[in-house]
Amino acid sequence: MGNAKGLNMTPPAEGFELYRHKDIAKTRTWGWSGLYWARRNNEGDYEIRPLTGEGQAHSVPSGVFPKQGFEEHYEKVAL
Repeated sequence: MGNAKGLNMTPPAEGFELYRHKDIAKTRTWGWSGLYWARRNNEGDYEIRPLTGEGQAHSVPSGVFPKQGFEEHYEKVAL
């Protein structure tokens, strides 16, 4: 599941689920876990928030990702 060691694995708010980039091995960037909290909005798109480190405040909103593009690049992770 990406590099989850040391990350805050508690959802930031109700309705958020954990997602990971489908090609994390190919897109490895220093310091990027490839994991995001995401939840669907009323339009069906995804509000996303990156994971934060353990002991840090919850992540802040990082925008809205269109449904088609998000589902093309990310998959839900079972906790």
